[in-house]
Amino acid sequence: MFQETINTTPDLSSILNQELDSFTSVLQFSEKIIEQIDTLPISALSQMVEYRQKWIDQIQELEAFRKKIGDKAVGENERLIIQNISKLARKLVEIDEQIYRQLQSRKLKFVKQHADLIAARRQNKTSNGLSNRMDIIQE
Repeated sequence: MFQETINTTPDLSSILNQELDSFTSVLQFSEKIIEQIDTLPISALSQMVEYRQKWIDQIQELEAFRKKIGDKAVGENERLIIQNISKLARKLVEIDEQIYRQLQSRKLKFVKQHADLIAARRQNKTSNGLSNRMDIIQE
C-alpha cells in the first residue's frame, strides 16, 4: 500500500556518463561535418551548426546540474570520466574552429565574387555609355 519514495535525483556518476555520451555524440556528428565540409552548401552547414548547438546546450545543462550536486566525493571512476570529457571538449573546440574558419572563408569568397560581379556590371555600363556617346559625336 505504501510506496517507498524513490530518489530520482541522478548521482554524479550517471550525470558524468550522460555528459560523456553527449560529448561523444556531438563529436561524432562534428567529425562527419568536417568530412563533408567542402561539398555541403552553406545552408546545410548552418543547419548542422544549429543542430550541434542543441547538443552543446544539453551538455551545458548537464554541467550546471552536476555543479549543483557538487563534486564532493569524486572517485577515481568519476575523475577518469571528467578527463575523457575534457579531451572530447578540446577536440570539439578544434573542430569548431575548423567549421567556422571554413564558413568564414566561404562567406568571404561569396562576397568577393559578388563584388567582382557588381564591378564588372558597372564597368560594362560605363564602357557602353561611353561608346554610345562617341558614336553620337562621330555622326
